Parts: sequence; C-alpha cells; structure tokens
Amino acid sequence: MSAQLRAAGAAMLVLLAAPALAKKRPLAPGERIDLNRAGVELMRLPGVGRHRAEAIAARRARQPFRSPAEVTQVKGIGRAWFEKNRDRLSAGPPAVAPPAAAPAPRPARTP
Repeated sequence: MSAQLRAAGAAMLVLLAAPALAKKRPLAPGERIDLNRAGVELMRLPGVGRHRAEAIAARRARQPFRSPAEVTQVKGIGRAWFEKNRDRLSAGPPAVAPPAAAPAPRPARTP
C-alpha cells in the first residue's frame, strides 16, 4: 500500500470519528496520547482539532514518530505547543499492519 494511500486512510478515519469527539473529554492527570497509535483521541489534546489530528495521522502514516518531539515536524504544530503538551505525549511502537502474504515459491528448475 502506498504511503499516500495510508495517509489518506488515516486522515479519513479521524474525519469520520470527529463528531464523536464533539464534547472533548479532557485528559486525566498523567494520561498520555500515543502519537503512533491514537486516532480521534488526538483531538483530546489542547489546541488539536480535526485538521491538526489529520495532519498528525498523515505524518504517522508516512513515518512513525520515534519521539514525541518529532510532532513539531507536522505543519501547524510548533515548539511552543510541544513544550506545553510534552507531558501528554508519547511515541510508542507503531501499530503493526498485518503482514502481506508471501508469494508462492517457484518450483526448482531441473537441468
């Protein structure tokens, strides 16, 4: 699957679930949002609406976050926002996609 298609799919999932988060539930003390696994939960972060959540999901589809600080590479998210929210972010291992089926082995050639 191409990276653009994955990014579009991730953004679409966030968009479709956005109405469910119309009433944001604030993060509990010590609660973190995993940038590599969160979907619509991204919109629970202060200052993150549908557009920024889609941008985070699209960046993650191209390349998983290795550290929370990499979120500043997303357009619209600056260093000041990151510093205010760094305690609310984590970057765990990326969600694993199911492995693609291996091609059938070729029969051995006989001379």
